[in-house]
Parts: sequence; C-alpha cells; structure tokens
Amino acid sequence: SERRGISVGIRDNDVGSVYSPFSYGQSIGGSFLIQWRDGRLSRGNLDGNSLAIIDQVLWTARQAAYDDPDAAQFLGPQTTHDVPLWSADIPPLFAERSGYLLDVARRLQDVARRYEAQTLNGGVGAGTGEHWLRTSRGLQLTTQSTSFGCSASFDGLIGESVSRRDVPTLAEIDAQIAIAGEYLRALRVDADARGSGKRLVVLHPNVAYSLWSYFVWSNLGGAAIYHGQSPFTIDDFTARRQVFRDDLTARVDPWQPLGVASFRYTAEGVPSEPTVYIDHGRLMQPIVDLKYAKRLNLAPTTPPGGNESVFFESRHDAAWDALRPTIDEAILVLSVLGLHTQDRSSGNYSLATSQALLVRDGAIAGRVKATLTGNFFENLRDESLRLVRFAGQHPPGFALPIAVELDAGG
Repeated sequence: SERRGISVGIRDNDVGSVYSPFSYGQSIGGSFLIQWRDGRLSRGNLDGNSLAIIDQVLWTARQAAYDDPDAAQFLGPQTTHDVPLWSADIPPLFAERSGYLLDVARRLQDVARRYEAQTLNGGVGAGTGEHWLRTSRGLQLTTQSTSFGCSASFDGLIGESVSRRDVPTLAEIDAQIAIAGEYLRALRVDADARGSGKRLVVLHPNVAYSLWSYFVWSNLGGAAIYHGQSPFTIDDFTARRQVFRDDLTARVDPWQPLGVASFRYTAEGVPSEPTVYIDHGRLMQPIVDLKYAKRLNLAPTTPPGGNESVFFESRHDAAWDALRPTIDEAILVLSVLGLHTQDRSSGNYSLATSQALLVRDGAIAGRVKATLTGNFFENLRDESLRLVRFAGQHPPGFALPIAVELDAGG
C-alpha cells in the first residue's frame, strides 16, 4: 500500500509547535505470505527499503518458516462490490486548500475556550491511500481511499473526535467536539451519591461497544470457537442457539458509501458482504477467516471493520435526549478502566469508571466514581435492556440495571 498524509497537531494549547508540527508524509508498506516448496509458510512485512534488500528479506523469512497447512490458502480472481471509499474533496487539502487544516485547528481552540478548558491536545489530518492485493493464483484487487480526522482532548479528562472519508464543515466539527465540552462542564462538579446496589446505568456508546467487542466479537471468532476458548460451540451456530434477548440483532454492513469502516474485501482478499451475526438473539455464524473457515468447514465471513460498520436493532430503542428527562436517577458511564483484564469467555466483569456522571431528575448532577459488576451475557438477555442513541455517535449506548458501588467525588 502507498499512503500520503498531511497533519497539524495541538500540544498543550499550541498549534504546530515543535512537538506537534505541520507535517507531510508519504509511505510505502505491505506484508506477504509465502508457501515454500516444502509446504512451510513464512510471513513478513515490507517497507520502502525492502526491494533494495529483497534477498535478505526472503532469506530471513525462509529461516522463520513454520508448518500451518490450514493457513496455506491463496485466492484466485475475485469479484467485489464497488464500495465508494474515495472523496474528491480530500486531495485539495494537500495543495490549494491546505489552510483548511489550520482553520480546523483554530476551531478546536475556539471550542476549548468556550468551555474554559485549561489544556487542549489534539490535531487534524487527512490522507489518501492506494492498496493492492495480489496472489500467484491471479487475485488482483486494488482500492483507493481517503480519510479525514480531527480530535480534541480537554484538560486530560474528556475528548471527542471526527473521522470521515470526506471533509466535514467547520460547523459539523464544532458540534461534535462541543459534546466533549458539555461533558467537561459536568465533570467539574462532584455529585453527592454513595451506596451500592442495582441502579439504572447508561453505558455511553464508546463503553457499550467496547464491552460488545471484548465479550461478543471475540467469542464469535473462529479461533476461539475451534480451540474451545469461547462459551459458544460450532453446534450452537448450527442450532441457531438463543443466547441473547429475542429482539436483539447485530449485523455488519461494510458497504456504506464513504463509510469510515467500509471495505470491499478482507486482508486475505475475501469479498465483503453485509452479514448478520446475531439475529433476534440467536447465533447465526462465527467470524472466520480462510484458515478457520477450512478448519470448521464453513465459508469465510466478513468481519466487523470498526464500530461504524456495525448496526444494532432492538424493539427497545430511544434517543438519549428523549430518555434523559424521564430518568429519576441513573449513572452515565463515559469510560471504564481494566476491560482488558476481564475474563472474556465467562462474560463476568468488575470495572471501575474513569469518567461517570450522575443523572438525577432528568439532569446531569455531576461526577461520581463507581464500580460496575455484572455479566455482559446476562446483560444482553435482560428484559430491561434498551438501546440508547447519542448525537454524534454511530453505535448505540446500552441502558439497563447493573450492580453499582458508588463513592462520591471525581
């Protein structure tokens, strides 16, 4: 693949300082999979200097060869869906419209001042890329794509970002980053709340999807199922076993035009397609690459490309702005600590909140410290579970009763 990128950073309120300069870069990189005549395999990475030392690269790869017959799969020609991933308004940012990046940086500073943030860190950048995938069996796939992103973190407490394949307006950026500003105001106030027990908890979309990805996507993976590291077995998928509430559906759609997580084909060259993994609470199919598709005697599937490619559906679905005024008391969890230390296969968790807010009588009352304890699989079977749609967020949040231990203060 070949990529060009242009960016400017903000470090401790300063735009384009020595620690976050205005920069332009161009890079070439890639990876390879080789099957030698003896059937063994080698993998490796390439960069712009690899061609000059290709003999050394191949010699090193040969010395590291390993046996894995099921991974020795090389696709021939494939037909893929034409997913638009290129926006014509990105290339001008490298030339006559490069000043727009500074306009964005200034707008981020404006938002920080509006919310009286003492420290702003973040930046803005854009990129173009071209990706090639080739095999000795005739696979020839090429993708051109664009990207735009900006982010802002206020006082090291809270942040927001914008990620697109086209160029957003300053107003769109302002509206998204201002969400963090509103949370910043609330986090400055400590709420009076103590005690323990089950309470209504609203998991912000970032938290909800992180839990879903950690406990569900990982356990739907072919490797986990094949090696018995998942609570689900291949027979569960064959039987369409009911594992979550009967109205909950999760599907992947990688064909969204200019979707930041859209893609035409996987890293192995398997054409992407919309795929349902959970249908009304039932297991439909595991997430399998070529290797584990062969081991499990299945067709390879389209993996989630990021939360923007994942769609959730439920009969209990509400907008946060409509739900919040109806709440007597709840905890809004913006981020958690220690998810990576939890037991994936059991679904059990005990997580401290790094940022959480008390909602009382329909209004944000201030910051609280909390520890959440529960089982995510049971959460997804709870009749009280509802999806909550937040402005500026693609995936939904989750609202449901969870065991909470509160300690007031921020």
